[in-house]
Amino acid sequence: MLCALVFYRRLNRRLPFFSLYAVLLVVEVTVVWWVYREWSYRSFPAWYKYWWASGVVLVARFLVVAELCWTSLGTYPAIWPLVRKLLILIAAVALSYAAVAAFRTKSSPLAAFVLSSERALEIAFAFILVALVGLGARYMAVLRPVERNIVIGLAAYSCFQVINNTFMQEWMSRYFHWWVSVRVVAFDIAMLVWIVPLRKALPRAEPERTLISEGAATRLLRELLASMRETTEELKRIARSKWK
Repeated sequence: MLCALVFYRRLNRRLPFFSLYAVLLVVEVTVVWWVYREWSYRSFPAWYKYWWASGVVLVARFLVVAELCWTSLGTYPAIWPLVRKLLILIAAVALSYAAVAAFRTKSSPLAAFVLSSERALEIAFAFILVALVGLGARYMAVLRPVERNIVIGLAAYSCFQVINNTFMQEWMSRYFHWWVSVRVVAFDIAMLVWIVPLRKALPRAEPERTLISEGAATRLLRELLASMRETTEELKRIARSKWK
C-alpha cells in the first residue's frame, strides 16, 4: 500500500530516494520469502540473500535520511554544507567500524558487517532525525507535511533500533522472546505514519519566494557599478591633486 501510494500521489518526483526505498521494501520481502520457500529458512542461500537484502535496504535508508536533510535544509546555504560534510563523515565512520568488525569475525563477516553498520548508522539516524523534528517544531517552514511524517516515522524506528541494539539484544532477550515481533510492529507503525499524508492528493509545491526580481537586481547592480566608478574617479582626482 505504501509503495502504491507513493507512485499514485507522484511522491517519486519530490522524494526519489524515499520512493526507491519503498520499492526495495517490497522487493526485499518478496525475494526473501521466495528464497525461504525454495531452499528453506536455514539454508545457505536464505542466509546469504537475507543479509545482502538487509544491507541494500540499510543503504537506501541512509540515502533517504540524506534526502530529507537536503529537502529541509538545502535552502539554507550556511547550514547545508555542514550537514553534508557530517553525513559523509558518518558514512565513513560507520563503514570503517563495520569493516573492522567484519575483519575480526571469523564465522560470518557479511553478517558482522551489516549488523555493525546498522548499529552505527541507527545512532546517527536517530540523532539527525530527532534534530530535524526539533527544527520542524521550532521553524514550521523547514518540513512540509509529507516530509515531516517521514522524518517522524524514521526517527521513531531508529530510536527503537538504538534501544534494541544497546539493551534488548544483550540483556533482555532471554526475558522478552516477543521482542522481534515488537520490532516488526514498530516498523509497521512507522509505515502507517508515512501512509497518513498520502491518503489525500499532495498539495502543489509552492515556488520559492524571490527576494528581489531580476530587473530590480540588474538596475541596482548598474547603479552600484556607476557609484563605484564615480568613487574611483574621485579617488584618482584626490591622488593627482595631492602630488601636484
